[in-house]
Amino acid sequence: MTTPTPLSDAALNSFPEFISSVRARLDAGRATYGDSSFERPTAELLGELMQEAQDLAGWGFVLWYRCRELVRRNQ
Repeated sequence: MTTPTPLSDAALNSFPEFISSVRARLDAGRATYGDSSFERPTAELLGELMQEAQDLAGWGFVLWYRCRELVRRNQ
């Protein structure tokens, strides 16, 4: 059994950049929609999350397919 590798300092040091990008998206949403998301029913927010999960899975498939094709072409 192998010991899991801890996150590298480089990975952890990039976390503030991730937080900044999330903040920028929240600010863009606020500029477009105001703060109405904080008033939406929880069921609506859950529906949004479910759609986002489907989007992530779909984009993951697209990326997987393209990477697979790159590997096949370079074999």
